[in-house]
Formats: sequence, C-alpha cells, structure tokens
Amino acid sequence: MEVHAIGAYFQVLHPQMLVRDVLTVMYWELGPLKLNYLSSDAQISSTEYSEKVMKGEEYVSVDVQPAHHYKIGLLPNSMNIPLSTWKDRFPEISVALEKEAKKNTPKSYSSASLFVICRRGNDLQRVIELLYKLEFSSAKDMIGDLNSWAHNVDPKFPTY
Repeated sequence: MEVHAIGAYFQVLHPQMLVRDVLTVMYWELGPLKLNYLSSDAQISSTEYSEKVMKGEEYVSVDVQPAHHYKIGLLPNSMNIPLSTWKDRFPEISVALEKEAKKNTPKSYSSASLFVICRRGNDLQRVIELLYKLEFSSAKDMIGDLNSWAHNVDPKFPTY
C-alpha cells in the first residue's frame, strides 16, 4: 500500500490528529521511508558486499554518516566522509580508490569498486547519482545499509 494511502486512511480514522502526528505514528509503525530510485546496477546487497570483502576484492567503502554515528559501528576498511563535508572532501575518494587499486596491481583506480553506505540509505542515493555523473561508474549503494549488515551479515554489529 502506498504511504500516502496509508496516511490518508489513518487520518480518516483519526481526523483530530495533525499531519505531523500521523507521520510520527507512521514512522513508528512502518519504520523510516525508504527512497528507491537507483537502478539495480547501482546497488549491492549486504551479503554480496560481505563476499567481496572476504574475497579480498579491491574496493573503497565510504560511510556518509556524521562522525559520531560512524564511531558507533563501522564496516571493515571504511572511511568516513559525512554528507555535510562530502563536497569538500570528494578528492579523498579518488585518492583512496587509486591507492586500493594499486595494492595488488598497478592498474588504474577505476578497477576498484566504490561502495557508499550510511545507516539507512536515503541520503546517499543522491550521492551515488552525483558519483555517476562524475564518471565513478563502480559506485554502489548497499541495499538496507548498516541495518541490513547487522541483520544479514554480522548480528553483533551495533544498531541504533
């Protein structure tokens, strides 16, 4: 059922509630809204991501959460570039990709995969689109992000 339809239905049942209150109830009942406008080519599951890490494939993982959230739970070999500083720190991604690719072979940095992650994934879908425009064709969003990692890969991973 569409979120708008659920909200309208809920408001018919409880017309005295403000829209803000309806949205709050929907958040607690349904969880946060998930944007999903990236193609499947721009996404990777948490288990696929884990397999690439275990195989030792060349990759760079950029976590776009604020630094204090990043410190709660971080994925192996990830770097933190919060969304608020992302545009200023963009060159760090190129440097990290080049360094990662040259670990095993002297190839161009375009051979290393780029994974962009956050707690839930909504904000970073825009980052992925921008990376594609900047010709980072290997950039991918981890579906379900850190919550998916905790559920499907590492049950001890902290969630909040």
